[in-house]
Amino acid sequence: MPNEPLVKMEPGGKASIVAYDVPESTAYSGRNFIELGLPPSAFVAPATRDTPARTPVKGRPAAEVHDLVTRALRDGLIDRDLFPNARSVPAALLEALDPGEVAAQLQAGRRLNVYRSMYGTPVVKYLPEPRVRRPRLMLVEAYQLTSFPGRFGAGRIVKGFTLMPGEKTKISIKTYSRRQTDEKSASSVLDSFTEESSSDFENSLQTEQSDKASYTESFEYHADAEASASWGWGDAAVAGGVKGGTNTAREEFAKNVSSALQKHASKASAKREVQVNTSYEAHEEAGEETSIEREVANISLSRVLNLVFRQMNQEFVSLLHLVDVRVAYFDGFAESVLEVPLSRLDSLLAKVVVASERAAVRAMVVQQLQAVLDHADEPVSVVEEKVLGEDSWFRFKRGLVSRWTDPVSGVQYQVPGVVLAATPSVLRTDAVIAEAMLGEGEALDGYAKRLQELEIRRRSVEVDQQTAAARRAELMNQFAEAGRVRELELLTTASCPCRPTPPAEG
Repeated sequence: MPNEPLVKMEPGGKASIVAYDVPESTAYSGRNFIELGLPPSAFVAPATRDTPARTPVKGRPAAEVHDLVTRALRDGLIDRDLFPNARSVPAALLEALDPGEVAAQLQAGRRLNVYRSMYGTPVVKYLPEPRVRRPRLMLVEAYQLTSFPGRFGAGRIVKGFTLMPGEKTKISIKTYSRRQTDEKSASSVLDSFTEESSSDFENSLQTEQSDKASYTESFEYHADAEASASWGWGDAAVAGGVKGGTNTAREEFAKNVSSALQKHASKASAKREVQVNTSYEAHEEAGEETSIEREVANISLSRVLNLVFRQMNQEFVSLLHLVDVRVAYFDGFAESVLEVPLSRLDSLLAKVVVASERAAVRAMVVQQLQAVLDHADEPVSVVEEKVLGEDSWFRFKRGLVSRWTDPVSGVQYQVPGVVLAATPSVLRTDAVIAEAMLGEGEALDGYAKRLQELEIRRRSVEVDQQTAAARRAELMNQFAEAGRVRELELLTTASCPCRPTPPAEG
């Protein structure tokens, strides 16, 4: 409706509430893989499962391999025996690949791997050919990293200068976002979504992985350019049906994500430099830019004016929370990946686990999801059994939410799933505040101070005169509105500086 107000009361006459716990739009998704540590005897032999054949290229003539690669790039890498690690490759990326380089990598025993970064950009990586098949069952856990804006306050001092009595100057403020290169290096996944920030966060995650060899396998697993980013890869000892034995792997994963986030935020914040200059320069650059020039003056004639500029800081609270769980089989080769939701757990076990172990493995998988430790080390069950008639299956618990309360501000945040870690981070912003402090020392002698006192008295008299004139005008308006003509005439005559002289008596 065109006449509806911009801000109005809620239904029932309740006041509108401004919420400060709304998640930032820069929420990210990633996955963590946990190997369940089952013995090889629990799995069906690969030969029994009809494992795809390999197309060896190492040692074949270079011209022949180059011809195979050229045709494969033209056809879209549909030869899964030759390119098992490259699926759903964008056409633009296919055109950018060099057939000679791809052929040389294949002959050297490396495989072409294409996956998507956290930003969504296709990434090309060459992986060493796996040597031994090692069957394993894994939990594929989907996580979200959701950031909430927290406290906002003044930070470090970026500039301070003094204006002498009666002095004027011009100031200009240059921020890190003024130049495109500086803005990219200062971007962060907490408050912006750029290719540079997501790439830096992913690199920080990789450096936090303690088991580099196992984490490298995550790239072998990700043979689909549409798959979600991999944030971690670990294993768990679940022998004997230890309930919640995977929590150690989750704790290590949460620690790695928190550490990587803090390092990434610190690096981005350090690049957010703000300069306050007392001399203004006009400079044009390519792209959009806004220049602000301001003039400040010290109107005091006896004291100095001290100006202090401080850069504002924004706190962010990032919650890492588990939102879904899937189950997968993987033997080290990309073409072996079988990943299913919890509801199809039985069908996966029927394919990869021997019949005598299926019931025990099924119970073990459910047990690992019945005691997931949250950020407060409280066990939470994330799995539930759904029964419909004679059929039953397991699934990730519907409507599961977690709450985390900031111990400093007392603000409570709510997210879906289970919160494993809460990481506070502080980022500098391009906002600047100024504080003015008048000096205590007097800069005038007795004669100058006396002149100022006389000037103050003169201006006080002028103010009194203007106040009296305003009061007189107000009374005249009141008399006119009330029809009090006699009072109006007397007031007008009395206030006229050139009122006529009374007539002489005859």
